[in-house]
Amino acid sequence: MAQRYNNRVELKDGEVILFHRAGAKRPIWHMRLHVRGMTDLNGTKFSHVQETTGELDLDEAKRVALERYDDLRIRARNKEPAKSITFADVYALWWAKREQELHDTWSAKGRTGVSQRVAWFVKQSGRYWLPYFGKHKMEDMTQAVVEGYWKWRNAYWSNQDENERRRYGNHKITPSKKTLDMEQSALKEVFAYGIAHRLFRFQPIISHPFSRKGIAVKRRPSFDAGELKKLHSYMDRWVLGEGDNDKLPGAFINSRHLYQRKLLQLYIQFIEGTGMRTGEVLLLKHGDIMSTRTDLYETIVLEISVSDQTKTGARTVTSNPSVFATYAELCALTGHTDPTDWLFCDQKGKQATGFFKTLPIMLEEAGVLKDKRGDRRSAYSFRHVYAEGRFAAIGFNPIAYDLIGTNMGTGRQSLEKHYVRRGIIDDADALIANHGLVSFKGPEGPNAREEKEKEIERRERRGY
Repeated sequence: MAQRYNNRVELKDGEVILFHRAGAKRPIWHMRLHVRGMTDLNGTKFSHVQETTGELDLDEAKRVALERYDDLRIRARNKEPAKSITFADVYALWWAKREQELHDTWSAKGRTGVSQRVAWFVKQSGRYWLPYFGKHKMEDMTQAVVEGYWKWRNAYWSNQDENERRRYGNHKITPSKKTLDMEQSALKEVFAYGIAHRLFRFQPIISHPFSRKGIAVKRRPSFDAGELKKLHSYMDRWVLGEGDNDKLPGAFINSRHLYQRKLLQLYIQFIEGTGMRTGEVLLLKHGDIMSTRTDLYETIVLEISVSDQTKTGARTVTSNPSVFATYAELCALTGHTDPTDWLFCDQKGKQATGFFKTLPIMLEEAGVLKDKRGDRRSAYSFRHVYAEGRFAAIGFNPIAYDLIGTNMGTGRQSLEKHYVRRGIIDDADALIANHGLVSFKGPEGPNAREEKEKEIERRERRGY
């Protein structure tokens, strides 16, 4: 359609042209603006901006056009993008740089594949940040919009239908403080990047509600001795198809169900006896497992090579003695025992991806899904069982923290913050046991004291 240029205003740094389209039913005035030095989001220069004024009256159209022209002049002078940009535009620029930094760090540690941190950013941005912020123009962004994110985020899974919640069985209805802390840091980075590169002028205050209230990090719920005994007693029946729900009318259990149940039981026992992260266990292959004997007591344990693709990279984990029997049961169950076979797999040898649906159902049947405070337990709770059991066995002191932290792939601060319950730390026996020395468990014979002293000396020589 032809354009009719009716009015032209030449200005110091450019020009303003007002026109309307020939044949249009409503002769709305449009504007074509040229400002010297205009650039786009990538810093590339361009000649003009063409938009509608939304006005029928020529004088009003001139007013709108001149105001827009002044705005473009300021943007050009401040080296800001002349055209409107959205949060999604800014995020794309920031992520291109941030992703490369994460890949470089990952590679520098000798790791291959996709960084877990990269995968986290991709997941969180795709599900939460871009759907909420993405289409917002940065010039229209307000503090109210930013603060509204946290309310929207907290209610996200509550507002999803049942089918969506079932598709993502590992979601949490209410996000944890740690998750919101990480999202808060990421969003601060994105907005700070935009300000630093003069993509917009708005500087929001980004602080999630938990942060403002000063709520401490919540430890994931573990199990006390009674609850753990109750759980294992129930599982022994459940894996045989004799669970409480199995007795209901219409209940049907086949061999595949029994296989998955036994696999879950062994998965729980494996985490309890190694302290490994849930994802680390699922990445294991039989070639990563080696049996060995301890030096002092000649007890058979497993030495497990954790992949460098995991959260904290490669390390060797020494299992509790009980895991040797668990591993033997696992081999007998799956029948897939070649070095390249997955440790936890289905009946066809396909890698298990987790037990996000089965585990909470089983825990609820056993009556231990939630702790006394109402916090929901997960597979990670069994990593806590390992940490608490090791501290109860060898005491609370620098050597114990170093040994347990190294085996679990974590540090003392994380152990104290996430894995050690106050009830255990404050235990009177733990506070006075051995006058601060590690209380090694072993055969109590006539030479037990001498053996303990030798063990301490041996560990000191090895740098523990």
